[in-house]
Amino acid sequence: MRVSRIGLALVGALLAVGCSEDDGPFLASQVPLAYTRFINAIPDTVSVDFRFVDLLEYSPFGSQIAFRGFTPYQGAAPGARHLKVFTNWGGDSVFLRHTTEVILDETPTFEANKYYTVVAVGYARTTGTPRVKLQVYEDVIPDPGSNVALRVVNLATGLTSLNVGVTSTFDAAIPTPTFASVAYLGASAYVTRAPGAAYLRVQETSSATEIIAPGGTGATTGVNRLVPPGAAGDPLNNLTTIGGSTQAGSVVTAYVFPRSVAGSRAPNLTTPSIVTIVDKHPR
Repeated sequence: MRVSRIGLALVGALLAVGCSEDDGPFLASQVPLAYTRFINAIPDTVSVDFRFVDLLEYSPFGSQIAFRGFTPYQGAAPGARHLKVFTNWGGDSVFLRHTTEVILDETPTFEANKYYTVVAVGYARTTGTPRVKLQVYEDVIPDPGSNVALRVVNLATGLTSLNVGVTSTFDAAIPTPTFASVAYLGASAYVTRAPGAAYLRVQETSSATEIIAPGGTGATTGVNRLVPPGAAGDPLNNLTTIGGSTQAGSVVTAYVFPRSVAGSRAPNLTTPSIVTIVDKHPR
């Protein structure tokens, strides 16, 4: 009898709990974040890793980023953040002979709800000048409306200042610079233009010679200078729009890189080059 009474009491307690008011779903708290992406602009060494070493949470990283490689924006805890850049010999046949080396050890500061591009740039070898450093850009991304916004960042170590024009065809005459005298490590303002094909025509300010080779043959001629066109979305197939020069509302940055150092572990590039990154895709 006593056991039965205890059992009934437990059942009653459970029913009381089950009938209590439902507080609804529990949602994770929203943490204010900065947004960071990483770029490797070191032309004379192996791939690198970017890692925050001060916090476990909200500490995005970039792993085995080759020269000219980059990551997307990722949420990071704001404030003064301890960041290290390491060499990464992964995939190399002599990997076991080498130890990871810290080539940069910095503490940049990021503000919540802002976007940043973090670049390792310069020469890693002791014989190179300027030496490798961390360059941080705050990316104030505009709303181009029905146009496309484009800017240029000069990461071309060894080239002090650049003029960059934009043409609609690969074989057009080089125009008056759209982006004039972009200094080494400088970032131009964004310029808006109507959606359409865009070819970047890069010169040193001291010379009329175009320094980015056209590249390709036939239908692919000019590919080395072409801003990727992007692609229209398809809601029926759940495909979002990919930003690019032909997609209204896109915001794009073109990064100019130097040639790689001959004989180094960086990918073999014999001339300067352009890498374009979409800062914002159309909604």
